[in-house]
Amino acid sequence: MKRTSVAELWQQAQHELAGNPRLRIGVLAIAAIVVLYGWLVLLDWRDAAASEYAAQRQRLEKIQALAGQDVWLERATQAAELRAALEAQLPEADTLGLAQASVQSWARDLAAVHGDQVRIRGETPVQVPGSALWRIPVTISGSLAAGSVLQLIQRIEQHSQLITIEQSSILNRANRTFSLTVVAFYRIEQEDADDGS
Repeated sequence: MKRTSVAELWQQAQHELAGNPRLRIGVLAIAAIVVLYGWLVLLDWRDAAASEYAAQRQRLEKIQALAGQDVWLERATQAAELRAALEAQLPEADTLGLAQASVQSWARDLAAVHGDQVRIRGETPVQVPGSALWRIPVTISGSLAAGSVLQLIQRIEQHSQLITIEQSSILNRANRTFSLTVVAFYRIEQEDADDGS
């Protein structure tokens, strides 16, 4: 069996093209389609590159505009000071039980001024996800005049620790019923805090 060389195959293809007009038209059509496809791909690539360039340029302009502003350094300093002040309001406890006892003792002392008219009920603590911080709620409820409830709220808000009033209700003036759900925050570093001990 005789092997044909590339030159011979090329000559044979030229001969076929010269003798067959439909083959020439088909080859020209394929070449036109390939050129058109290549042109469209280049257009898409150019549009994508132009969009990417415009986005990067806009980003650079924003960064350059922000880089000249000293206000960000001031804001970073203010944020650091605010964080330090907030963390200073978060007491630490060795265990979750000690933290609960501390919150309930504080709430009892707060309510003791009003005698039997005010009750304290501890609620289930909840860990703040991804941290050693725990929310320890307690409900303070009872029957007091509106002015006394306001004084109670002011005493809660004046506490040096981070304590918030999460929920409050005063039902009516006739029976003077009120309820406050107060949440204290504690840092509990020990691993056994996760199991609620």
